[in-house]
Amino acid sequence: MASAGADSRLSKVLLPSLEKIIKNASWRKHSKLSTECKSVVERLTTPNQPPFSSAESKSESPRSPHPGVLLDLSLSDSELILSPLINALASDHLKLVEPALDAVQKLIAHGYLHGEADTSGGDDAKLLSKLIVSACKCHDTGDETVELLVIKALLSAVTSVALRIHGDCLLQVVRTCYDVYLGSKNVVNQTTAKASLVQMLVIVFRRMEADSSTVPVNPIVVAELTQPMEKADADGSMTVFVQGFITKIMQDIDGVFSPSTPKSIIGSGAGVHDGAFETKTSTVEGTNPTDLLDSTDKDMLDAKYWEISMYKTALEGRKGELADGEGDDHLEVQIGNKLRRDAFLVFRALCKLSMKTPPKDVLADPRAMKGKILALELLKILLENAGAIFRTNERFLDAIKQYLCLSLLKNTASTLMIIFQLSCSIFVSLVSRFRAGLKAEIGVFFPMIILRVLENVAQPNFHQKVTVLRCLEKLCGDSQIMIDIFLNYDCDVNASNIFERTVNGLLKTAQGVPPGVVTTLQPPQDVSLKLEAMRCLVGILKCMGDWMNKQLRIPDTHIPNKLEAVDNSSDPGSSPLTNANADESSEASDSHSEASEVSDVSTIEQRRAYKLELQEGISLFNRSPKKGINFLINAKKVGDSPEEIAEFLKNASGLNKSLIGDYLGEREDLSLKVMHAYVDSFDFQDVEFDEAIRLFLQGFRLPGEAQKIDRIMEKFAERYCKCNPKAFISADTAYVLAYSVIMLNTDAHNPMVKVKMSAEDFIRNNRGIDDGKDLPEEQLRSLFERISRNEIKMKEDKLSIQQPQSVNSNRLLGLDAILNVVIRNRGGDSMGTGDNLIKNMQEQFKEKASKSESVYYPATDVVILRFMIEACWAPMLAAFSVPLDQSDDEVVIALCLEGFRSAIHVTAAMSMKTQRDAFVTSLAKFTSLHSPADIRQKNIDAIKAIVTIADEDGNHLQEAWEHILTCVSRFEHLHLLGKGGPPDATFFAIPENELDKSKPAKSNTLPVLRKKGPGKIQNAASPVRRGSYDSAGIAGNVAAGITFEQINNLVSNLNIIEQVGDVNRIFIRSQKLNSEAIIDFVKALCKVSMDELRSTSDPRVFSITKIVEIAHHNMNRIRLVWSKIWHVLSEFFVTIGCSENLSIAIFAMDSLRQLSMKFLEREELANYNFQNEFMKPFVIVMRKSNAVEIRELIIRCVSQMVLSRVTNVKSGWKSMFMVFTTAAYDDHKNIVLLAFEITEKILRDYFSYITETETTTFTDCVNCLIAFTNSRFNEDISLNAIGFLRFCAAKLAEGDLGKEISGKVAPTSPKIDNEEAANKVDHLYLWFPLLAGLSELSFDPRPEIRKSSLQILFDTLRNYGKHFSLALWEKVFESVLFRIFDDARRAIDPSLARSPSNMTDGNAEELDQNSWLYETCTLALQLVVDLFVKFYDTVSPLLKKVLSLLVSFIKRPHQSLAGIGIGAFVRLMSNAGELFSEEKWLEVVLSLEEVARETLPDFSIVLNEDDKIRDREEDTKDDSHDESTGTIDYAGNSSRHHLYAAISDVKCRAAIQLLLIQAISEIYTMYRAQLSVKNTVILFDAIHSVALHAHKTNSDASLRRKLQELGSVTQLQDPPLLRLENESYQICLTFLQNLVLDKPPSYEESEVSSHLMNLCKEVLQFYIEVACSVQTPDSLLDRKPLRMIPLSSSRRKELAARAPLIVATLQAMSSIEYYSLEKNLASFFPLLASLISCEHGSNEVQLALSEMLSSTVGPVLLRSS
Repeated sequence: MASAGADSRLSKVLLPSLEKIIKNASWRKHSKLSTECKSVVERLTTPNQPPFSSAESKSESPRSPHPGVLLDLSLSDSELILSPLINALASDHLKLVEPALDAVQKLIAHGYLHGEADTSGGDDAKLLSKLIVSACKCHDTGDETVELLVIKALLSAVTSVALRIHGDCLLQVVRTCYDVYLGSKNVVNQTTAKASLVQMLVIVFRRMEADSSTVPVNPIVVAELTQPMEKADADGSMTVFVQGFITKIMQDIDGVFSPSTPKSIIGSGAGVHDGAFETKTSTVEGTNPTDLLDSTDKDMLDAKYWEISMYKTALEGRKGELADGEGDDHLEVQIGNKLRRDAFLVFRALCKLSMKTPPKDVLADPRAMKGKILALELLKILLENAGAIFRTNERFLDAIKQYLCLSLLKNTASTLMIIFQLSCSIFVSLVSRFRAGLKAEIGVFFPMIILRVLENVAQPNFHQKVTVLRCLEKLCGDSQIMIDIFLNYDCDVNASNIFERTVNGLLKTAQGVPPGVVTTLQPPQDVSLKLEAMRCLVGILKCMGDWMNKQLRIPDTHIPNKLEAVDNSSDPGSSPLTNANADESSEASDSHSEASEVSDVSTIEQRRAYKLELQEGISLFNRSPKKGINFLINAKKVGDSPEEIAEFLKNASGLNKSLIGDYLGEREDLSLKVMHAYVDSFDFQDVEFDEAIRLFLQGFRLPGEAQKIDRIMEKFAERYCKCNPKAFISADTAYVLAYSVIMLNTDAHNPMVKVKMSAEDFIRNNRGIDDGKDLPEEQLRSLFERISRNEIKMKEDKLSIQQPQSVNSNRLLGLDAILNVVIRNRGGDSMGTGDNLIKNMQEQFKEKASKSESVYYPATDVVILRFMIEACWAPMLAAFSVPLDQSDDEVVIALCLEGFRSAIHVTAAMSMKTQRDAFVTSLAKFTSLHSPADIRQKNIDAIKAIVTIADEDGNHLQEAWEHILTCVSRFEHLHLLGKGGPPDATFFAIPENELDKSKPAKSNTLPVLRKKGPGKIQNAASPVRRGSYDSAGIAGNVAAGITFEQINNLVSNLNIIEQVGDVNRIFIRSQKLNSEAIIDFVKALCKVSMDELRSTSDPRVFSITKIVEIAHHNMNRIRLVWSKIWHVLSEFFVTIGCSENLSIAIFAMDSLRQLSMKFLEREELANYNFQNEFMKPFVIVMRKSNAVEIRELIIRCVSQMVLSRVTNVKSGWKSMFMVFTTAAYDDHKNIVLLAFEITEKILRDYFSYITETETTTFTDCVNCLIAFTNSRFNEDISLNAIGFLRFCAAKLAEGDLGKEISGKVAPTSPKIDNEEAANKVDHLYLWFPLLAGLSELSFDPRPEIRKSSLQILFDTLRNYGKHFSLALWEKVFESVLFRIFDDARRAIDPSLARSPSNMTDGNAEELDQNSWLYETCTLALQLVVDLFVKFYDTVSPLLKKVLSLLVSFIKRPHQSLAGIGIGAFVRLMSNAGELFSEEKWLEVVLSLEEVARETLPDFSIVLNEDDKIRDREEDTKDDSHDESTGTIDYAGNSSRHHLYAAISDVKCRAAIQLLLIQAISEIYTMYRAQLSVKNTVILFDAIHSVALHAHKTNSDASLRRKLQELGSVTQLQDPPLLRLENESYQICLTFLQNLVLDKPPSYEESEVSSHLMNLCKEVLQFYIEVACSVQTPDSLLDRKPLRMIPLSSSRRKELAARAPLIVATLQAMSSIEYYSLEKNLASFFPLLASLISCEHGSNEVQLALSEMLSSTVGPVLLRSS
């Protein structure tokens, strides 16, 4: 029952309308309607009467009434009230229809109607559906007012939240608005209908995306829909009206639907029907909505075929997905299923409407295309505003594939521009927003729609091409799109290179129609296309750059967009977005987040490389099949088995079909196997014979050679018979029949054959081919008919004969086989699409889906850009370079420069050196700075672009900085000339002749230059003369004469240059470059500066001044970066500082000084080395420069730095001292004096700063002073330097140096008295350089220097040695003190003997050596000994090394050195012997023993050399006539020299041994009491060995005879070693006698007595041998018998010399103990007897013998008797 409230609300809405209906329904035919209306009015106006008489009884029944659709009335009540309205709407009477429509609209607007309107629903849904459909049919009246009311009611119905329209009812609403738009004669109604349609679509799809009917939707903006070209709305009133119409309806609905609305109204009926409607009913099989279109329409039959076939194709890959995916949808949100169904149905209906083609006679009439255009516009709006569900849901993607693809196929072939433009816009939306789900479709349609038009350069449709270019520009607006296209198509082996072909097509368009080619374009059209293509190329680069910036997080450079805005007014394809919902409009267009997989960089790289290599192989195959196959096998793109090669030939796209046939027909082994495998890959089972041939010949063209055809067809016949064994008796039958079929095919379809073969002829020709029998005539006739009807041809040549023009054009365009079929099937005269095309497209899509990857890869890795750049950089460069060079149009120039900037940005950021440098170099050339007389405005713009690039992309330019800085340098040069300033060359040396040459030209000087002063014409002339960019240096080369016109052009251009502004910001902003970029920047600037300064005609200093600036600006960078910068700059300053041009070198050094002064303002922490590194260029230039002025300048620069920044200098001291050290060795006296003067001042005034933080600088200071001590110009400098070394030593000893690193000395010193002091100064690395330097001076040729250095060296050691550790002393002895004598021993020739003729040679050298020996070496050795003695307690472990030094001196075959060594040895023993322990004494005596052994004179050399000389003299006498006499004499002279050297050596050793035994005797005498028996015995053995050796030598008669023969040379006594022998034995006797007397500890009397007795026997025996040698029968002197002769005088002298030894021996025997003598008397007595019988040279022997016999022997004999 209706409530009173419901009655009152209905009364307000319905009564006015019903009363109007009653009033206007006075006719008889409307009497029933009038009665119904009156009944309703009566019920509504009677307050206490229920509307229905049976309502009360119904309310009492147990079952509640079925809910209705009108407020809270029951269904029957609702139907009773709505029935008059439905009947009124169906009356076709305007006066009845209008109030009814008004009432219906108000019921909807007020929310009184609720529920679902759907013809497939329940009674309530059907009632509402009937009401809505009745309202829809009212538009047939044709009345304008009724049309508006219908639109108003329908829009209210769709907008309403309470009333929900679904399914067929919704389609009827859409169709009604569509028909109103088409049929109305009122423009306002048309516009209102169109706007309402758009609003409805927005609502339907918005609700679908939100899965809710209550989602709020904003009104559309009508102004964006109206076309400006229409004149009907000149004042905009129509737009205002329509906007108000739409907005009011939307606001009324929003006002009614509020939270206070009863839930029963909102949800009434929803729970009953939504859940019952399953999702699967929205599929093609499950739904059967009323088709809006005429089923007899041919296009719709195509659409139905397309729908079914495409859907079946889609289902093939989704058999297992539907049950899972579809079944879950209705479980989530049930309402979402029905909303998605509505959106699907509307979208499909629009696609079908867009395919409807009007009759041909109205094709040229745009009005007849109105419906198609509207459908396309609505589709475009839907796609542009598509939400996530629409873009990703499989159902909607399938709908796009099934319906929209066919629509695009039809409409892109339209000659009507509005259709083509809308189709392109739709396709752009698909690419922009649906590419993730439509990979294969886009891969087909992109070439068909875009590339087909783009690549047609010569004869395109102008408007189509403009549309395509603008579509491409729109695609470039989203940076992700182009990257994704490249990744998914250009990197896919089975896909077309869309991106690469797009770029190449744009390049061809930008270059225009080639000369000599016939074109349909007018010149203005060609220019316009070039401009649009340029915009697209720039857009591609910009989108690459934007995407790269996002990926690499490069900040936006804020590049101003110089491209002109695209004029959208003429492009309906760019109709505005009408979805005003904020959340939907903000949705990102890219779909990479929706893809399931992400691209991997290694995969991308592999796929791209694979594709490029495969394409290369295919290209090679199309030139030479064998080479192509070999290449592909080697590249592992094809297997090497015949089966794999055959599969490749069968499936690969791009292969030349004719060449495939030729290859298969070859007789070579591999080709034959491949052909067999190719044929065997076909399955002909149950296939008709002609169909088998047709299938077989689709993949290749039969070769022209009969033998090749024979081999192929033979194998085909075998294969067919194998698959169909019952078809023919033998394969021969199939073979012959195949030939007949091919001949029939040629005969039937070749237009050159005039007389065609009949069926009877064909049957007759094939008689008896089946093993002598005939084939069935029906079979042959059927075969004949099929061949005649359907030609056998290759797959891509199906329509080639019919459309040869299309084939040629498509070959020109380079489309794929897929696209060839599509395009050729589209005839030029027909706009329709036949069944064959649909089938072909179906096949192509299947093939595409099977070959290419269905996975869509969103680009995420920036590496993909590298491959894109490699593919497009060359076309881009050509596209920008040619117009920039040839055009002067401002827009073109701006585009080209923008392209250059974008290209450089991308290539630089991706570190693609070759490509980046190509763009930068080209742009630099276009600045024309190398030829300033030719500069125009576009060159100025290029300069500005260069500066902008430097500002924005400086971090990535790397080596390209050189080109940019070169341009800046040239620009500044011209800028300087423009201001009238003199060139830099005027500050350098300018030849006089060049100044003279400029004088005659002064009369022609222009006023602007004349103002600047005389001679400036030359300044301008230099740049005018320059040549090309490559050949011209930065400063240019002076060439031939210059005309007045060139000068005039230059002057005017100098004024234009002012537009560029200040380029110095490049250098100022260098501090903003990153750490890597600043290094590249500095390297490039240094290189440019080098080029500037090397110019012979016009050297410039612009860049070097900028180097100083940027170094100053970047000095605050972190140390690591600054070190790298300075490494580059230091090499530069070194190179320039050593320049042959003195002025340039001076400028460089002054610049370096400025930088150093600035750098030294910064404080440096301890232990850092930056200052030192910074100042190294001074050191290197100081060493390398040949210019005195430069070296002097460096010294003064360093001096200035020290004096002004002394407090900040830390590690810089090292470089400063290195400079002074280098100066100390300079060849110019003034430099040495100046350097020492500064060094002296530093040491006197600032010594404390030198080692303040860096103690190692002390070493550098010492090395510097040592260098000055070697000065050869002034001895005073050397002496002062030595004095400063003493000063340094004192400072070092004070312990103030090295405090902070005292703990770093590795060896620990032994405990000494002052341990604290030792820790202060015991730094090896500090002391050693000072001491080593002084030791080196000890061998200086100047005596004063030697003396002074030795004095300071040993004074220092004596004064401060008490603080030294053993480790330091050890280093001092080894590397400082011993080194003095190492130099001496190396410098002095070990053999001073010379032949008599050469005795006078080298006297000066000998005098120098003697001077050093007797003055310096003796003193030094004594000082070393004294030093050792003084610090013996510390250095005692070094005794062995000191002894080794002395031994080495003594062992030298140089008497002076040996004497010095022996003297030092004695000095050491005398001063330190008391301090020696037993072990030390053992070392001493062993050393003496070693020396005694090593210095024994060897006379055998003398004998050998003498024998050689005698042999050569005999040979000379025998062969005096021989020509080789000269050579023999030379050899003889050499032998004599060796003889003299040997004699000298023997004499020297004899003298040394004499000195040695005397020294040993002296040492023994001093320390007789301290020497142990062991040590004494060692000394005894040593001297005894000397005595024995001397006796042996003296006893050698042969030797003595030869020495007497060489007497004049040897000057030796006879015997030669008599004195040595006597003294040695004498000392031996003394040792033994003293042992006997002293009886020291561990003394063994018997052993010593035995030694003494043996020695006495030995002496007596040797004496007797000499004295009695004349009487000896076995004498060795002569084997012949000798006569008795008296003693000669020489023999007497020898015996006299031996007499003292015999006397001493006899006396020693007398002192022997009694028992010992008695024991040995038996052996002594014969010797004594012989001694009596000998002659003696002196009576001393006889007296001693007599004394001994009487005093010793006699008593012994008496006692024994």
